[in-house]
Amino acid sequence: MLTPKEVAERHITAVKGGDPFLMAADYADDAILIRGNDTYTGKVEIYDYFKSVPSRLGSAKVEFTNVEIKEDTIVFDWLISNSPTNASGQDHLLIANGLIVKQEVFLQNSDF
Repeated sequence: MLTPKEVAERHITAVKGGDPFLMAADYADDAILIRGNDTYTGKVEIYDYFKSVPSRLGSAKVEFTNVEIKEDTIVFDWLISNSPTNASGQDHLLIANGLIVKQEVFLQNSDF
């Protein structure tokens, strides 16, 4: 079983790589992803959300900073670079049994 740090590192690597399947791979079957006013429940809905990410990002890149590990909770900041929206935010991941069970995304300005 992966540690919370290892789960967060795999998730960040998957997002940087742009593969929706890998982005959703570390979520529990009944996980919840809350992003602004949208909630995605279950691994299938979360995967469907991640399928939209590569086309929405286009040539922009996601930068991750300030990764903090607090036992089973991971908090990190992100910024979309090379994008006219200058989207940024902070994510909170709750890890249990080696899987993400809840992710909450707090948008700092606009979304991408």
